[in-house]
Amino acid sequence: MTIKRHPNPENLMSCAAGSMPEALAAVMACHMTICPRCRKELAFLDSVGAALLEDISPTPLVMKMPSPNVPARQPKSIAENSIKSDVPAPLRKFVGNRLADINWKRVTPGIWQFPIPLAKHSNSSLKLIKVGAGLKLPDHGHSGLELTLVLQGAFSDEFGSYEVGDVVEMGEDVAHAPVAAEETGCICLIASEGPMRFHGLLARIVQKFTGF
Repeated sequence: MTIKRHPNPENLMSCAAGSMPEALAAVMACHMTICPRCRKELAFLDSVGAALLEDISPTPLVMKMPSPNVPARQPKSIAENSIKSDVPAPLRKFVGNRLADINWKRVTPGIWQFPIPLAKHSNSSLKLIKVGAGLKLPDHGHSGLELTLVLQGAFSDEFGSYEVGDVVEMGEDVAHAPVAAEETGCICLIASEGPMRFHGLLARIVQKFTGF
């Protein structure tokens, strides 16, 4: 597997600092399980943070326990995290070991979703989306940052093509209309700080009733 698109340095730093919203952190955690390069960079950032803390006088800390629903970052080897599974380790307790066994909820013909639960106080969302071969999602923008990790197949949009392991970052100033690969379709893990902003009336109606 050759991963061509990685999280930007700002998001890696935010991940290392533990300051990302839980949905975005989940996508980062899943990417780390299949990307040696980003695991190495994250380990370096962690070591820099630890070195900086050594120079700070100790003060009492209020420990905030992570939500039990948040998939934690998994800096383990690829082999350990992918044995007999095409699902990244942080997601397996929610969806099982095989993408093919997920209980998908149909949105429209050829498009399915599987929402992943987050903490009740979370303002972000996390879901798996499956798009049939050659199908196109409606043109849409974003409410805040959106991170997409390709888990199976591939897709393309106005800005390029994306394959397994690639991370796609879209801000609220970007609109696109992704198209799943003709041969394989695609399955993606998508974290959003807000709902998609569909430009077409029909797509907005479907969104209202499906939560897509």
